[in-house]
Amino acid sequence: MSRIGAHIRQLWSETRWILLGSIWLAALVLGYLGFARFSSENDRLWQTGDLLYRTLQRIILESGSVDGRVNWMLETARFLLPALTVYTLLQAGMDLFHEQMQWLRLWRIRDHVVVCGFGRKGSYLASELLSSGLRVVVVEKEPDDGAAADLRKRGGILLTGDATDRDLLASARVQRARHLACLLGEDSHNLQVAFQAYQLTHGRRRGTLTCIVHLTSPDWLSLMQNSELSQGIDAPFQLETFYPYARAARLLMQADPGWQETANPAALPGRLLVVGLGRLGESLIFQAAHHWHRFQQRDQLDIIVLDREAAEKTALLLQKHPQLNQVCKLHPMQVDLSSTALLDNTLKTVHSQMEIQRAYICLSDPILSYQVCLRLCRNPVFLSVPVYVRMDNQSGLSGLLKKPVPGLSAAGQVITFDLYERTCSAALVVAGVHELLARDLHDLYRTGEGTPPTSGSSSLSWDQLPEELKESNRLQANRIHRLLDLAGYRIGPLQNWDENGCIFQPEEVEQMACMEHELWRGARQAGGWRAGKQKDEKSRLHPDLVPWEDLPELEREKNRKMVRQLPALLARIGYQIDKAST
Repeated sequence: MSRIGAHIRQLWSETRWILLGSIWLAALVLGYLGFARFSSENDRLWQTGDLLYRTLQRIILESGSVDGRVNWMLETARFLLPALTVYTLLQAGMDLFHEQMQWLRLWRIRDHVVVCGFGRKGSYLASELLSSGLRVVVVEKEPDDGAAADLRKRGGILLTGDATDRDLLASARVQRARHLACLLGEDSHNLQVAFQAYQLTHGRRRGTLTCIVHLTSPDWLSLMQNSELSQGIDAPFQLETFYPYARAARLLMQADPGWQETANPAALPGRLLVVGLGRLGESLIFQAAHHWHRFQQRDQLDIIVLDREAAEKTALLLQKHPQLNQVCKLHPMQVDLSSTALLDNTLKTVHSQMEIQRAYICLSDPILSYQVCLRLCRNPVFLSVPVYVRMDNQSGLSGLLKKPVPGLSAAGQVITFDLYERTCSAALVVAGVHELLARDLHDLYRTGEGTPPTSGSSSLSWDQLPEELKESNRLQANRIHRLLDLAGYRIGPLQNWDENGCIFQPEEVEQMACMEHELWRGARQAGGWRAGKQKDEKSRLHPDLVPWEDLPELEREKNRKMVRQLPALLARIGYQIDKAST
């Protein structure tokens, strides 16, 4: 219903003056025709000027009145025109004093989303949030006039100024917001915004501010991830990082049937071609190698890299992630991608070395991406190879690649993806790492290895779950750090791919399983649930709402299995468990 309401509000905002003008015209015509009929029926010799003058007098209540019986047209115009006058004056006043009205809305706003930065990332996110019916406040130093007008039409609030200014963040009511998305162009600016927001949330009495920080530097990302998921669940500030390249690579892996968990390990795409070794190319190689490792393949994953500086960049990548040497074999091939002749010769060499099963074009230049994709499709040996192409939808070239070109590409062979459109959706940015972990926890429930938060949820997919059950999974995801902290562990960025590298001792498993059950029981009881002999959703009864000592052994073992699975769950989303330093 919120999406429908948001759509109706947007439609009304875009067409209200056209509709209002049409109603005005209809009301004036009714008044004029009504006076004309009245003049004819009552032998009044009113001329056109008289009819028009009397019609305009109807705009003011009790003006232009006549003696005698009036027809329905006059009666309608008698009330419609004054009402239109009042409404039009109100709308004009609101448009004239929209700044004052905006501050009035800010004074009352709560549980909204603050978006700092209104470039491509910020505009994608704000648009999705507004379409979902959420309240949005955007902070931008130099907003585009067209984008700003569209934002206001759709119900968003725009504050012009420096987002790192603490006073401006306070004006955006960050201290009462639900989410803060830092999507400025510089990593340092995003971190400054996060720090200012952290200061503003001190003493917050209601809820938690989730701060999503967009980072493009892997070094900053690694540093900030050490503090991610480590905030107390009762703290009013929760920090999450957003690295679009890793998110995009993970999404591409998830969307490819060959890389999914249910895929046949023997049919995994073991020979890849990566064109362009920038941040996206690095993230794709990392994700592919990690997937390959999780499937426990004996042979190494072969990856051919095409780039102008392929050898140097590959060496740096292996230095940064030495575990890649154990999982995959990188074959750097230096080539000027803008030269069609050199590229064609290189592709022939690639085919002579191995039969490619997937190709990823990770270039930021849409024109060069388009050219490389065409050269790849022109080569007959790549005709059946799925080709994933990074392509900015605003460039206008993505539409040319979505449809197969006769003689060049097969239907569905070329898959385009817009990096920021894919990764800056409301679900991925606002939900963040905690949401990803909650989804993985539910997947564990569906396999029978976890404890469902309530009855009847194990067979449902995440999208089918009622919001109440999704929230139960989110709460459990937020409790994980408490369990680990109790046992003397911390969560950090994934470095060790061996999921068995962290093995809990039996007493640690028992301790964390017991605490997880008690925390779950406390949350259920706070929601009105009580212990009962049978599960009853309507009466909110659950047989497991008993102390750990009274819990059946089968249910205890489910909690233990969930604890044992924590290293693997966190590894899926790029985290590992380490012993906390003393």
